[in-house]
Amino acid sequence: CEDCYFRDSSVHRSFYRCISIHGTHNTTTSENVAYDVIGYCYYLEDGIEEDNTISYNLAAHIHTIGVPISGSGQTTALTYQSQSLTLPADVTAAGYYITNVHNNIIGNAASGGWAGFAFPVLYSPLGPHKNINYRPSSQISLVIDGNTAHSTGWWWDHAGAFYLGGALYYDTDGITLVYNAGRDQSHIRHPCLVDKCAEGNCNNYCYGHQRGWNRMTNTKAFLVPSVGMNSWSGRMEVNGYEAHDVALALEALESGFWIDDMLVVCRTGENLIMPYQYAPYVRGDGFFWYDTGQEHIMTNSTFRNCGYRSEAYNQYDTSPTRGCGDDAYNGCRSGSTVYGFLTHSDQFTPELMQGTKDISFEDCGRRFRLYDFNGDNQVSTVSGRGQNWVDVDGSVSGFNEATLIGSGLLDAGLWWKVESQVVDDPQGPLVFIKENNGNVAGSSRGLGHIRLSWDDALHNTVGGTACGNGNQVPCNAVGYVRHYGSMFQSD
Repeated sequence: CEDCYFRDSSVHRSFYRCISIHGTHNTTTSENVAYDVIGYCYYLEDGIEEDNTISYNLAAHIHTIGVPISGSGQTTALTYQSQSLTLPADVTAAGYYITNVHNNIIGNAASGGWAGFAFPVLYSPLGPHKNINYRPSSQISLVIDGNTAHSTGWWWDHAGAFYLGGALYYDTDGITLVYNAGRDQSHIRHPCLVDKCAEGNCNNYCYGHQRGWNRMTNTKAFLVPSVGMNSWSGRMEVNGYEAHDVALALEALESGFWIDDMLVVCRTGENLIMPYQYAPYVRGDGFFWYDTGQEHIMTNSTFRNCGYRSEAYNQYDTSPTRGCGDDAYNGCRSGSTVYGFLTHSDQFTPELMQGTKDISFEDCGRRFRLYDFNGDNQVSTVSGRGQNWVDVDGSVSGFNEATLIGSGLLDAGLWWKVESQVVDDPQGPLVFIKENNGNVAGSSRGLGHIRLSWDDALHNTVGGTACGNGNQVPCNAVGYVRHYGSMFQSD
């Protein structure tokens, strides 16, 4: 419907939605204002809608239907369709409801809502289009550029201002809609260059060479007491992203994620005006590396006024204005850090997952933290001892040459201390290893991922009776690996 448009209009105090695009393609919704709206506002209804343009609109003061969903950790309770809740996802109503990224989402603004922009995962279309052989979550994005969200993400600490998460699907009766607002690992976004549905089975595997990327550019989030942008799944390129006054700039759990030209200002110095006026309720973190199954590249990015300000963390910057303090109006949590590592798990352990280049720290407090939610004084974990990072140009270590970064936990022994010139970072703690300090002329060090397997029965106890995922199940050593050479004989 290329001649169909909704332009230059306003929707005030709507009891249900502002503009719904239903089973329609190639329309334009542009330069509209919506204020005080119940339920999702700008709304792609069934997931089959493609090639539409939603541009330069405002959605403000958006209300959920029913009690806003919250959760513990990465999960939330399921919400079911009922007589009083036609769309269960409305418990997380946002300004924009994008069920299919194969549309142009350009220059829009969101203020308020459970999230600002919601991109739920749909494995199949909904409503009258439910039987169409089509998978919305496998589509490739068109242009998603220049969008802004603020004053949102209050009800759950993973509810991003830009939230690429949540799954909407039919229950086993094929009639009742079910919404999982949290991380749903049975409904994963897989951008695919090949139409598996057209091949005959939407569930066919999308192989590595067939996988695509969704791209989001020139995006801004601010005043978000949760995450500026959260993507639970789906390979992405995020270019030109800014986050200001947020708890965490960006959360990405995917084996294929590139972040370029990012600016993170954890605290601008302005007062954070919130329903509950206590700024340290809102962390002040830049980015957290995960513990397994991820592949992240971050380039050309700047962190400013992130990380807690303390004399214990003055090794890199002693400025009295660095990072953020305890002020009730613009402070942050005492555990806040520029870069964090999740280290609670013995079951899930790091591979070779992360690399950075051209990273800048401006007026930052604590830069690094190995984080175990059970507490810093617990017995170290396999994931804690194995954390690593490729600092391609040394802009993170400060060496200004290629650096390998590894865990500095005492229990890691000499695994990362491969020579006498390794530099200890007390904050993480981490160790910095110059790649070109090898003993063989013309050689350089690298990182490798080794998997050993010799006793299936023993291995199958991992995650059960041994080596848990943050539940402190004992993980007793059954063997040891050390480097070869006289330096490591005592390790």
